[in-house]
Amino acid sequence: MSNVVARTCALLLCLLCASLPVRPAHALEPQRPIGQFTHVWYENGLPQGTVLSIAQQADGAIWLATYGGLVRHSGAGFTAIDPRVAPALKSSAITAVSAATGADGTAQDLWVGTLNGGLYRLHGRSLEPVPLPAGIESVFGIVTDTSGALWLTTNAGVVRSDGGKARLLDDADGFPPRGFYRAIVADPAGGVWIIADGVGVVHWRDQQVHVYDQSQGLPSNAAYSLAIDARGTPWVGTQDGPAFFRGGRFHREPRAAALDGTRVYHLYGDREGSVWFAPLGVGLCRLTAERFSCEEHLAGMHGETVRSMFEDREGNLWLGTTSSGLHRLSSSKLVTVTGEMASNAVRTVYQMPGGPLWIGTDGGGLARYLDDTLQPATDYNRQLPSQLLRAIVSDADGQLWVGGTEGVTRFDRHGKARNFGIDDGLPGTIVFAFEPAREGGMWTGTLQGVARIEGDAVHVLEASRGDDTRALYEDADGRLWIGLRSGLRCLYQGVLDQCGTDGLAGTSVFAFHPDANGDLWLGTSVGIMRIRNGVVTRYLERAGFHGDAVFALLDDDRGNFWFSSNRGIGRIARADLQALDSGAVQQVEPRWFGTADGMLNAQGNGASQTPATRSDDGRLWFGTAKGVVVADLDRMQGNPQPPPVAIERMLVDGMDVDPRAPGRLGPGVERLELQFAAMSYVAPSAVRYRYRLEGFDRNWNEAGNTRTAFYTNLPPGDYEFRVMASNNDGVWNEDGARLPFTLQPRWHQTWWLRTLAVLAALCLLTALVRLRLHAARQRELALTREVAQRTEALKEANAQLRRIATIDALTGIANRGEFNRRLLQAWDDHAGRDAPLAVLLVDVDDFKAYNDSYGHLQGDTALATVANALTEATATTAGTGLVARYGGEEFAVLLPDHDADAALALAADLVAAIQALAMPHRASRVADSISVSVGAASMRPARGGTPDDLLHAADGALYRAKAEGRNRALPA
Repeated sequence: MSNVVARTCALLLCLLCASLPVRPAHALEPQRPIGQFTHVWYENGLPQGTVLSIAQQADGAIWLATYGGLVRHSGAGFTAIDPRVAPALKSSAITAVSAATGADGTAQDLWVGTLNGGLYRLHGRSLEPVPLPAGIESVFGIVTDTSGALWLTTNAGVVRSDGGKARLLDDADGFPPRGFYRAIVADPAGGVWIIADGVGVVHWRDQQVHVYDQSQGLPSNAAYSLAIDARGTPWVGTQDGPAFFRGGRFHREPRAAALDGTRVYHLYGDREGSVWFAPLGVGLCRLTAERFSCEEHLAGMHGETVRSMFEDREGNLWLGTTSSGLHRLSSSKLVTVTGEMASNAVRTVYQMPGGPLWIGTDGGGLARYLDDTLQPATDYNRQLPSQLLRAIVSDADGQLWVGGTEGVTRFDRHGKARNFGIDDGLPGTIVFAFEPAREGGMWTGTLQGVARIEGDAVHVLEASRGDDTRALYEDADGRLWIGLRSGLRCLYQGVLDQCGTDGLAGTSVFAFHPDANGDLWLGTSVGIMRIRNGVVTRYLERAGFHGDAVFALLDDDRGNFWFSSNRGIGRIARADLQALDSGAVQQVEPRWFGTADGMLNAQGNGASQTPATRSDDGRLWFGTAKGVVVADLDRMQGNPQPPPVAIERMLVDGMDVDPRAPGRLGPGVERLELQFAAMSYVAPSAVRYRYRLEGFDRNWNEAGNTRTAFYTNLPPGDYEFRVMASNNDGVWNEDGARLPFTLQPRWHQTWWLRTLAVLAALCLLTALVRLRLHAARQRELALTREVAQRTEALKEANAQLRRIATIDALTGIANRGEFNRRLLQAWDDHAGRDAPLAVLLVDVDDFKAYNDSYGHLQGDTALATVANALTEATATTAGTGLVARYGGEEFAVLLPDHDADAALALAADLVAAIQALAMPHRASRVADSISVSVGAASMRPARGGTPDDLLHAADGALYRAKAEGRNRALPA
């Protein structure tokens, strides 16, 4: 079986595995504009760009119907199933998918409709054709009604299948004469609604059929789409707009009158009660309880025809199109707002008290937040000397002050500008900061110093000339705090000093935030600082800031600081900072927000006075490299769904194995690979995994976003692989998925052979003891001294037996038991003197192939030769190193007082030494002669860890050496 077929079969196996029943999450928030949802366009990856139908099974997987095959998506990439990998499938043109779910919420069947290939059922691991009445070749729509009956729209008409008996419904059942049926939906009242092209809408219920056309309020008999909203109301999309059904007839919705006269090719009702429309040429529209709105600027959607919509369990809305593939709209904690401007790189955000929210951009001038978008302030921008802005503020007279790369612009209440530049006395043209002056006018911070503008006069603070000024704050005592690119200064009563501090030399100060208790918080280039009574407290690494710049500090009045940073947007609890102060904790971490939370770019703009602000309604606004990001604290919708987890694939030495029933594997398994997935789609990149192989791993392995686990050279035994996952909000599915299996031993690892060896050793020991005792008794009466000599000989023989027990019989070097004993001794010794201890794991490449080609006797000779070469090379370089046979064709080398570099150097010498033997190996995939792969690891026991950690590190390096081509040495 080819790899493609094997992989597909493995996926088919796990798609119906037991999964975690979950309660559906909220739909997309009705109050949020469409353009403010996270929009993901899966531009590549599908076998074909037309997505006709979308479904989700109880295991969480998303299924797509495309003209290029049946497609499965579990969060990372797409897997296509077509006739090449599923021969039962007679057509690659998939037209419909529908997931049936059992009463217990677990996955049962996936129904698959095709063009010219009939109907299929995916049940267990099999894709099986389903018999249909004669003449039916194509299936266009699939639904299941409340009684469990299956309904199909086909090339021959409507089919109803109940109890496995399928029947074509015709005019005798009340259906219109044979024609083309475009769409079909089932309602919660037990009915089924079907569109008959050019005829209208057919409603079946309790064996009764009613046809609705324009005479019953339908805008047009040319209908295309159907949907049932959250209240159970049917909606239809027609050539002449949408309508809904109530009181025995269809009605237009006045709030959606903008769609009258347009072709509504698809519509959908989500669980919050919103109805989504995809009219041609209008974009994507939505009707909520409060308003009707449309969005025409989603990437990849311009001019597109939406062919399918689907809301998954997490509330994501999936859109399938005619040519641009698949799209997804998801809720996010943060909202990014942009506008049609020359630049959406936002450098400064400011709301005039009780007035508009102003946005300053890097190249697009001024903008205002209006109607959920950024709209250029054209009249203002015409008067600006530069469209590269850095700071905005207003004064008590209602004047707007704007700082940019060409000086200051002051707008009066009527929007008339007065510009200030070098010729007016400013010390520098690039303006980063403003602060209303208590004595009148406006303090202005520039790249070359501080000035105060009062009226038309500019008064330069001469002592500040040349200072790159980034932030200004004047406290209640009239002290002006000046944040510099290289420190902190204060102006008080005409004197410029270091504010009673060390001046924060080398630290950039970007933001000031005063507290009511007199504390002053600073956002700096290395984290957050606080000044209290002249004492500076630095919240840097121990508060989770590792050289992260803090450009702005906002208080949410809920016990948190929010900040803009080069690392994104962050939030840290004041209580956490207080716990650091008291010593209750030694480390805290901010909650960082990035692209997985709704930001288009994870870079917060700053290095000037106002890169973020809090508006009058309590929302927080942050300037970023791509738009302004809004944090609405009352509407930061979380994701409560623990994600379903599945083990999707199991590879044993590169071969696919059924992950549902792996059974007994081996003997001789060298490499095990397990692939898994958690089906959470709100922010797939934020999904986190941890896994553990019970019977081998002592602790859980934190895998981050990695969906694969590898194990090499596992000893024989019973194991259970477990994996769990969390969604983007850190909600864990702790039950996860499990996969039990057994690794069978090689013949020399079997219990009966080990038992036989032990018995033989005991017999030999018994015979020797009896022989010595007999000899002693024979001479006891003759000579007491002879007895003493014989007794001493017996002791020596016993000592020899103990030595034999530590030696590998084949190679004559130490065996694994002796190696483990010496490793424990060395670990304690090196821990006591804080010295490095190293281990090398050496594996003979392709040794199974050598045995198969040359025979086991020649193989034993080769192992002995390799052991001798390793011992000689180790003795030459390491002196006190111990070489042991670790198992089969694997050797271990214990290297006292070797750091990582010395260990790796010796490992390379061992590889070269074996190559120098030039022992022919005609079956090797690596070289013409016997070669080895070596993994090297070194640790200092005094600094923690265990001998097992050292062995695991060396084993991981050995696995990488083998994976990268063998015949090499690699460090841990």
